[in-house]
Amino acid sequence: MNLTPRDGGPVILTGTAETVPLPDGGTFDTMLYRADGNAPSPTIVACPGGMGTGMFEIIEWAASRLRSAGFHVLSMNYRGALPTHDADDISLAYDWLAGQPFVDPDRIGLFGVSRGGNAALRAAAADHRFRAIATFGTVSDFLQQAYGTAAFAPARHKLITGWLGDPVTRRAFYEHIQAIDHVAGIVQPLLLLHGEHDMHAPVEQSIMVRDKVEAAGNRDVTLELFPVLGHFGEVVPSGFAYDHLASRFIPFFREKLG
Repeated sequence: MNLTPRDGGPVILTGTAETVPLPDGGTFDTMLYRADGNAPSPTIVACPGGMGTGMFEIIEWAASRLRSAGFHVLSMNYRGALPTHDADDISLAYDWLAGQPFVDPDRIGLFGVSRGGNAALRAAAADHRFRAIATFGTVSDFLQQAYGTAAFAPARHKLITGWLGDPVTRRAFYEHIQAIDHVAGIVQPLLLLHGEHDMHAPVEQSIMVRDKVEAAGNRDVTLELFPVLGHFGEVVPSGFAYDHLASRFIPFFREKLG
């Protein structure tokens, strides 16, 4: 369905295409959203979900609202369909942004949804240059998804294991790519948003992240659960909650990034 709840029309990307270099000489695609003004400003790296290399359309709703609020935004693609290098690609995005005259490198945050939330958490744990992190509908534990869907949602189980492989024989790979095994390294302010009607990434995926980050000593962690809200921001039985979600993460980034 090629609609947005805001205008009822097709999703129109409002950023500008940019490429970020990879160490091997290749590149991956990004979309830059420049806020008004010439002074160096806070910037958000926005990380979409999906099983491919990412879709800018998935994160347009957040990127456009963040830009309207005065933030520069760099929306991600990933170098590969598997999430192996997602966190590395996000750090490379930081490197690129830090070289832009309109960006304040001391005020760069992360926002991610679904797989992008997982990627943002992994990147935050490994790269403390990112000053604040917010996620929505994060998939943080791929092993739980693979095992949990086997009886509950066999078709989704087939989809996940077809993407990531067998969770038994490839357990080490799952543990490498899933954020839950890395989040103890997150020391930055963290905001976790999750819908209680999320049938793709159950709320436990964010609850476990909160508990593990707090257990490691980080006290600047907030988890907010939304009743009747689904994985894609849809409100049961109709409509979307994009403005409501933005009303949570925009003030968070203003406070934490200045």
